[in-house]
Amino acid sequence: MGTGTSTVPGQGAHNPKRRINVGRDERNVSMFGGAALALTGLKQLSQRKVWSGVAMMAAGSMFLYRGKTGHCDVYQAIGIDRAGTEDNGLTVEKVVTINRQPREVYEYWHDFENLPRFMKHLELVRSTGATTSHWKARGPGDITVEWDAEMIEDRPGQRISWHSGENADIPNQGEVEFHQAPAGRGTELKVRIRYYPPGGMAGKAAATVAHQINAQQVEEDLRRLKQILETGETATAERYGIGRTFH
Repeated sequence: MGTGTSTVPGQGAHNPKRRINVGRDERNVSMFGGAALALTGLKQLSQRKVWSGVAMMAAGSMFLYRGKTGHCDVYQAIGIDRAGTEDNGLTVEKVVTINRQPREVYEYWHDFENLPRFMKHLELVRSTGATTSHWKARGPGDITVEWDAEMIEDRPGQRISWHSGENADIPNQGEVEFHQAPAGRGTELKVRIRYYPPGGMAGKAAATVAHQINAQQVEEDLRRLKQILETGETATAERYGIGRTFH
């Protein structure tokens, strides 16, 4: 993910609250989209369509601000920073130590149908073949998106990687590595997820779901995984309607 530290003009060099967190391509799209909305709003006002005109003008102003300043309050709130990114997507990377042997953790993850037990945004993952699966995610307001995925690397006890198939609602790819933790403390699990939130109005629902897959959310997911694997308890998972017992 980007680590841009530029500031918005006029906000001062030491004001982190308004730092750039939107990539160049997104800023360009926001500028064009904002201008189009503003012009539509002006046209509607000239036709005495006051409420719709004002709404269009407000939306246009918001996108123009986003494009001009490179700052997005929603991104800031959910921990996303796309400054310096173009078409490389958003990347979330987290590490957790689990008091189980790498082979055990690998076998649990390798069954992708286990993932919704601890990944909050996933509603289901269904195996469709030896290396393929179908995924369904749910976001705010019961928005759902789906995609097919293929496992592209499988090194037992060491590494798994996958990517979404064609026409995915949320194009994505991920990898997970299983390393022996120091001092016999079990497994050091490293997860890296890269996803590409769709642009435009057609991709709005998918982007809403994708944007909740941030660093904080992944960290909470891995904490639930650690609980399930170390204790066998599913109390935390059951609060999200998942309640299967791991043996």
